[in-house]
Amino acid sequence: MKQETELPEELCADEAVCFIAYRHHVTPQQLLRHFLYGEASIPLEDNEVEILKGLSEQVREDKITNIKTR
Repeated sequence: MKQETELPEELCADEAVCFIAYRHHVTPQQLLRHFLYGEASIPLEDNEVEILKGLSEQVREDKITNIKTR
């Protein structure tokens, strides 16, 4: 059975993620699953990949900072 991994809400709601998802006729969740976990085949452009990399790194860094400050 495949386990669903929770996607960061702030990433799913990000304006850039929503725009890229809209361009590819998928939901932000589907786009992020493809990008983060390679679950679907969405032909992303180089600039879209760079945007998603930057956003996902920012979210990852924010989570690490929040864990350390608890």
